[in-house]
Amino acid sequence: MSPQGVELSLPKDVIARFPPMHRYLVGVSGGRDSVALLHLLTNLGYGRLIICHLDHQLRGRSSTADAKFVRGLGTKLKLECELSRINVAVRARRKKQSIETAGRNARYEFFARIARRRRCRTIFLGHHADDLVETFLLNLFRGAGPTGLSAMRQIAAREVDGMELTIVRPLLGTTRQEIDAFLKTHRLKYRDDATNQTLVPLRNRIRHRIIPYVEKQLGRKICGALWRAAMISADEAELAEKLVDPLSAGSSELGLKELREQPRALQRRTIHLWLQAQSIASLDFETIERVRALVEPDARQAKTNLPRDRHARRRAGKLFIE
Repeated sequence: MSPQGVELSLPKDVIARFPPMHRYLVGVSGGRDSVALLHLLTNLGYGRLIICHLDHQLRGRSSTADAKFVRGLGTKLKLECELSRINVAVRARRKKQSIETAGRNARYEFFARIARRRRCRTIFLGHHADDLVETFLLNLFRGAGPTGLSAMRQIAAREVDGMELTIVRPLLGTTRQEIDAFLKTHRLKYRDDATNQTLVPLRNRIRHRIIPYVEKQLGRKICGALWRAAMISADEAELAEKLVDPLSAGSSELGLKELREQPRALQRRTIHLWLQAQSIASLDFETIERVRALVEPDARQAKTNLPRDRHARRRAGKLFIE
């Protein structure tokens, strides 16, 4: 696509499901992606948006300037703003998490608080096609299955602190280049985060080093193919989730007989959703496979360890958590 005169649009199903006359939250960091999303929404008549901005306090005066810039956007567009701040670096050390993970969790907790207070559960976020590709590769390298590979969806539900958020990412089919062209066409100002150029975060290394290296070795662009693979994974994961019996996945116990009759892929999906419903954190392939091994008729073990000193146990034809 030509970088000149680019206009962005919302997918038709997004407009149909989330019409402009209703109230929504929108996450705005002040960077190019969220600024493009905000102006796209207002141009399409979304006039009841509530701008949400969380200052991570990671870049000193620059972080403060980001918040000031976002507040100015709200004033200019005549939109309400919800601004807050948290020391993400301190949180990361306390919880023994990466800066990226601590920041992401802090943002969603902030969104949940605003959603509860404003009685508005739907939030628009500015993730785009390049973000989807990077997330797909991150999860692929970590050994994720279809659920992990499809972790970033256009419309998704996420429970945070007892609040069920509806996450809408209307730019997942839009590239970073198209967003830049849109900003240039409309002469839109945004805040540039210098940390996006550093190679400390793994995501940045994938963006600036790994993808360009692979493209050079193969002699062709790969992001389009990876984007299609991610979208296919998302569609197939959605189908698999619909095949899972919601009563079984949400119950305190799983019947071994019923599980044994399912294909292996559906067993994994059922166990994954069941463990999530039991508030088991940090689920990975190895954890799910250890639990699935208890289902086998010739399994020698009747118990396996789970995170945070919990256990899955098999007894009397049932699987349960203790």
